[in-house]
Amino acid sequence: MPLRFNTCPHCNKKIIFKIEMDDINSNQYPAPVYIKCKSCNKLSTFYVDSLLRVSYKELDKKLGGIKTIETK
Repeated sequence: MPLRFNTCPHCNKKIIFKIEMDDINSNQYPAPVYIKCKSCNKLSTFYVDSLLRVSYKELDKKLGGIKTIETK
């Protein structure tokens, strides 16, 4: 269960979330996953590679994600 650190694209605060392989669609890379920021309560789309590293992020909810992950 990799722990990931990043910043929220909405409020730019540091976020921490845990991600697993079954949280993503492994048929598509970079795979979208929805992240809900605890600080601003907004949803964004993060894209992860096969090693569950974040490659880029979008402000909006984009198609293809299968799970929403809450930040810590």
